[in-house]
Amino acid sequence: MVICIKMFVFEEDVTLNIALKRTTPTFITNFNLYKIMNRGIIVITIILALMILPLLVSAQPEQYHIKLLAVQEVGDHYEGSDADLYLELKDGTGRVFLDTFPATKVDTQISTRFAKEIACKHFKLDCRKHDFIYTIKAKSNIIGGPSAGAAIAALTTIAILNLDYNKDIAITGTINSGGIVGAVGGVKEKLEAASNAGLKKVLIAHGTSLNETDLVEYGKTNLSLDVQEVLELDDVVFQLTGMNLNHKEYIITENEEYTTIMKGLKNVLCSRSDSIEKELRGTGIILSEDVIESVQTRKDRAANATQKNDLYSAASFCFGTNIELRQEYYKSKEITPTNIHSLFTVLERKILALETKIEQEPIETITDLQVFMIVKERINDVKEQIKLFKEDEDIDSANVLAYAEERFFSALSWMQFFTMEGKRFILNKEKLEDSCIQKISEAEQRHQYIDLFILPGLTRNIQEKIELAHQAQNNSEFELCLITASQAKADANAVVSSLGLQEDAILPFFESKKRATERVISENSAEGIFPILGFSYYEYAQSLQEQEPYTALVYMEYALEMSELSMYFSEKETFLEFNSINIPSEWLFGGLGFVLGVLVTILVVLFERRK
Repeated sequence: MVICIKMFVFEEDVTLNIALKRTTPTFITNFNLYKIMNRGIIVITIILALMILPLLVSAQPEQYHIKLLAVQEVGDHYEGSDADLYLELKDGTGRVFLDTFPATKVDTQISTRFAKEIACKHFKLDCRKHDFIYTIKAKSNIIGGPSAGAAIAALTTIAILNLDYNKDIAITGTINSGGIVGAVGGVKEKLEAASNAGLKKVLIAHGTSLNETDLVEYGKTNLSLDVQEVLELDDVVFQLTGMNLNHKEYIITENEEYTTIMKGLKNVLCSRSDSIEKELRGTGIILSEDVIESVQTRKDRAANATQKNDLYSAASFCFGTNIELRQEYYKSKEITPTNIHSLFTVLERKILALETKIEQEPIETITDLQVFMIVKERINDVKEQIKLFKEDEDIDSANVLAYAEERFFSALSWMQFFTMEGKRFILNKEKLEDSCIQKISEAEQRHQYIDLFILPGLTRNIQEKIELAHQAQNNSEFELCLITASQAKADANAVVSSLGLQEDAILPFFESKKRATERVISENSAEGIFPILGFSYYEYAQSLQEQEPYTALVYMEYALEMSELSMYFSEKETFLEFNSINIPSEWLFGGLGFVLGVLVTILVVLFERRK
């Protein structure tokens, strides 16, 4: 057999002739093999190009940028300076990475995570599909975390939604729960830095001009700078993008079933006040003028709240009246230590029986969960009072007993809410433990944050609640853990929100918190999830607004926190739960390129066959 190969490499139509000679029979096969090979190489090249090109494109993620403003100490005075904040999104699971030049304080890392979380929650963004890479570049070590909070939250929103925005606008202000922008210091110097950097507009927190010079006028007259005061994250995003993402009226429709049950609870607690007063008169106990005045004030507030249909507040005022009257009863009777001990023993048996009863209640709705949390918290409070009585010989046992008894009665009254209907969720032990751990983590982050600015001793109560939440977690009391950690987080949020808050700015600040709470309650109610605890605190905060504004802020934080519990759980209607799989974009584009390459190959083959 003789094989003859003839190749003309440089000709346009290259042929490869193969002659196969045999003695008999003899045949020669002549075909354009090289031509086909050449076309095959072209097809393979196309496939590779279609696969690799998208990978190269996706490897260059879009970078979002906004200007930051800060101050630095120069000798005996402060000077403003500008800096740059960048954000890149990558496929991930919601992690936050921060790179700074030069290195910044630890509070920047904490506040960056906090700001990102606020933006995701405020606008209901799906942030679990991305990792967030923030970069801060400054001219010197000047950037502190708090004053960059509003800018970080705004840039996070813009990046997730891929919005067009004005890059000639800078923001200086903290970001707080509910998306509220908080005031910071050194704004005058920051405005001067913005002007020197060629910026056209600066957004500052509402009320900042009350603390310093009229900064709006100063910016306009001295710096040719447009200075705008903003109150909420919604306002910041609007100024940057021209888009109203959240601005609409939210109407809270009170749940009729809640109203009926709360009215009954209020009547029980307020009738108890009358019963205790009657008992006092029957035993000949005469109250002092101070006590009479205090009791009457609470009763008047309860009556006013009832007229406004603010039933939870009325019930709370009656609860406080009952404690005060019961304390006077035990003090005046001068009961013996033996009798006191006997009364605590009876109370201990009652609380154990109630605890056994509540453990048998099915927990299927968010309402069930909140009722369980409320009752469990009160049970735990009573147990702590009993423990205090047993361990501290110098304790005012009459006052402790009075408080513990009324706390038990309150827990018993709240049991009525187990009859409420609602949307069913997956509320097993595993889910409850996960939510408990998450809440503790959130509370600890807030606590670490405020410890950077406030003496730790002043926030000891927050740390104690976090420790109690850990104890509840270790005891597998996840519902108790959840409410305690939520309270710790709300307390910390209230402290953060009030930093630098002047008295003249309390009212608009409270109103913004109120709107944020109304939005959350309204959205949950529309989905068939009426947050009984959040709504109750919402009403109570309003009843305290005039006489106790700072306490009102704390309770509005409680309302905001307790109205969002459903976000930690899945609805029960879904029989199977699937964890979302995040496919990296480069894989997705590469796969698309491969599919296109295959389609091109099929078309080439079909074309060849037709020829």
